[in-house]
Amino acid sequence: MTVLARYAGEDTTGGATWYEKGMEWAKTNGVSDGTNPNANITREQLVTMLYRYAGSPTANGKLDNFSDSASVSSYAENAMQWAVANGIVNVSNGKLNPQNNATRAEVAAILMRFCEMSK
Repeated sequence: MTVLARYAGEDTTGGATWYEKGMEWAKTNGVSDGTNPNANITREQLVTMLYRYAGSPTANGKLDNFSDSASVSSYAENAMQWAVANGIVNVSNGKLNPQNNATRAEVAAILMRFCEMSK
């Protein structure tokens, strides 16, 4: 939440916690509901936040080519379709791994691809 808030130009300094201002921004802008900000983030949660940040654009991708497409949560389907269509997420052995916690490396790569796409 804080990374996206800063990317949007929001000042995230201050607050009771390091992420408070970013979380407030994310909630105000419909990017996240702010639930459990200290928890690990799954790949589908991260992609959904980016999708919402991008304005929930039309999702043109298809998920039926992935063996684990049924494990994508209903709230994240359009976001994952959008992320696949725009090359934001990489696939591992034909799987999206939507329920897996996003590693630091995955978060960095996904954010980089998102930033490159939105230039």
